[in-house]
Amino acid sequence: MNPTHHQAVLRSVQYTNERTKHFEFKVSNGSRFDFRPGQFISLEFEPDGKKVRRPYSIASAPRLDNGFDLCLNILPEGRASSWLFHLKPGDPICFSGPFGFFTLREPPDPVSAFIATGTGIAPIRAMLQQLYRRPHDSEVWLIFGVRRKADILYREEFEKLARENPNFHFVPTLSRPDPGWAGHTGYVQQHVTRYLAGKKGFHAYICGLRKMVDDVSHVLRSMGHDPKSLSFEKYD
Repeated sequence: MNPTHHQAVLRSVQYTNERTKHFEFKVSNGSRFDFRPGQFISLEFEPDGKKVRRPYSIASAPRLDNGFDLCLNILPEGRASSWLFHLKPGDPICFSGPFGFFTLREPPDPVSAFIATGTGIAPIRAMLQQLYRRPHDSEVWLIFGVRRKADILYREEFEKLARENPNFHFVPTLSRPDPGWAGHTGYVQQHVTRYLAGKKGFHAYICGLRKMVDDVSHVLRSMGHDPKSLSFEKYD
């Protein structure tokens, strides 16, 4: 799958919380944009006359309408995120891709574990959408760590997936729990140990900041999992 240059138009955008937006784009240059769930694009733009490129994970599985989603935080000093946050429906973008080897294994392993923090959920969402397009017998876990309840991106979507699929287990955990929060608290590492110990036929997909990815990888290796059973993407 060779990366190529594309143009796309923003179809819709919405805040998912006070600092995160969900974008839906449609490729507009007449070519088919083929990618694998988990891959990323390189966005190209010129905010002040100088070309800038930034990588962003695709937050959706391939669609028949040739569209794709992105999910990102606004960074106060970030030229890229500031530019993106000012886009309106109908605005064009240019990008190249797809890139990356953090992709969903198919057919799925007997146990698939997805561990993410923050916007690291973006490629995980793409993988889960793809995974549940057809019936399978895999045991699937999503352990998603954020600070507060409002930061649980795509919460309703994952809760619906859990209701409709008994083999899917959604474990959101808050490091700074809101008053009255009755769910899991703490960091993803402790819940990896709690829920994934003793699993066989296992593959883990880990995405987020480097420290979390390194810590979770260390925990899983110490539990006896082969390093080859771990796939990861680091966001810093």
